[in-house]
Amino acid sequence: MVLGIEGRSVVGNLGNVISRSTLGAGIALCGACLLIGPVSAQAPAQPAPAAEPAATNPPATPAVPAKPAEVVYAEPRITEEDFQKWNSTRSLKFSTAQKSIAPTNAETKELVDAANLLVDKMTVPKFRQDLYRHVVEPARRSTDGPSTADKPREILLKAITARSIEVLAQTPPHHPDVQHNVVILLGTLNARPAGATAAAIPYTGSAKALITVLEDSNRPLQCRIAAAIGLGRMGREAVPGVSLGDLSIVQRGEIATSLTKVLLQTNNSGGTDDGKLWYRGRLAEAIGDCGLAYDLNKGSGYIDALMSTATNRDENRRVRSTAIRAATQLQWDAQVNLPLVLHEEVKLLVELGNDYNKKIAEKTPVPAELSHANLDLYFALQPKTAQQGSSPLLWGLRNQVKRPGLNKYEASVTAAYGVAMPVINHIVSNPKKAVAVPPALIAAAQAWIDANPPQDRKPAAVSPAPVP
Repeated sequence: MVLGIEGRSVVGNLGNVISRSTLGAGIALCGACLLIGPVSAQAPAQPAPAAEPAATNPPATPAVPAKPAEVVYAEPRITEEDFQKWNSTRSLKFSTAQKSIAPTNAETKELVDAANLLVDKMTVPKFRQDLYRHVVEPARRSTDGPSTADKPREILLKAITARSIEVLAQTPPHHPDVQHNVVILLGTLNARPAGATAAAIPYTGSAKALITVLEDSNRPLQCRIAAAIGLGRMGREAVPGVSLGDLSIVQRGEIATSLTKVLLQTNNSGGTDDGKLWYRGRLAEAIGDCGLAYDLNKGSGYIDALMSTATNRDENRRVRSTAIRAATQLQWDAQVNLPLVLHEEVKLLVELGNDYNKKIAEKTPVPAELSHANLDLYFALQPKTAQQGSSPLLWGLRNQVKRPGLNKYEASVTAAYGVAMPVINHIVSNPKKAVAVPPALIAAAQAWIDANPPQDRKPAAVSPAPVP
């Protein structure tokens, strides 16, 4: 059984080490000019006056390092005492309001005040050591709890979102940990809580707030990663017809367009640290979760961005493999260039296999990114769950051929699957003690690549340009 692996974001700040040197002072010497008269035995020549000692430059004063600018954050919006006072005097009223089928004005005020308090609690320094446990989870329980009726849940969701937007917009900003957890909260709110057999349905009313965070280049990177993950969750798990948990085609397009724009910006700006690599991977993944092959104007920007990322040899392989997997999650039609995606899938797998064997030959550790990329390429062929592989999703190349106009490629996909899986399975089956992939397996995959070049390198018939 193949299991997905969750990664983690590492966002590091590297200090600059500055080496300083001083230059020694030079000493100038002046020669004495002597006028000597005629020599007389009776009057011996006067001795030349003694030269004055050369002036010595004072020692250089060591440079004083500039004091780093102090970062100023917004003041806490409430105190710990404010929260304790609410808890002792109004929490019972809040609990009563949560159960109300038709909240009165007074009950609505209790709900809104409680929502504001829960978000503001994030700014209290004492809770910063574990904001998720102290604030995010209690806020979600306030909306997800079995005693919360539908109308109070709607009031709470909207109030939490509005207060979160207010907190994120403050100048100066709140501490990055506060911002990060506010964004996590926005991306994990539920329009319908999980039941015994039903999965939770995300609250989509916070989508615009998450898009704003995603597109704000001044926002801490961990906030933008959380925004991408939250938007991807909406694209993947929103359910048509569910109040507060639906995405219209326009809303879905707005999310996918924002993700695509930011992915292209970050690809151009580069960055190889773990945080930026993880960010680009989550952007690509979220585009795939939205599922749209085309925008509202029938443009191919979504699949073009994913395939230009996947074919960029300067890009990290984990990001490239995620982009291929994401491309196979879009709602394809006959205009999509399936042979190109299939070719790049096997081509990247051969790269992974060769590098895997190179690391083993050099007796160096196989990077974790290689194993992750290998799994992504597997899921690009066959998704994680039966539901993802079934209609209407039809994720993965083996299921995309079930769409109208694409079934003619079924034999090609089957053949590629036959040469790819032995390589994928070998890497998956040797996680602890790396064993070289048999050269014959890689040679078979390379032979398939050589025999099946795509006739066109445009990701779709309407794509304006081919990918590299």
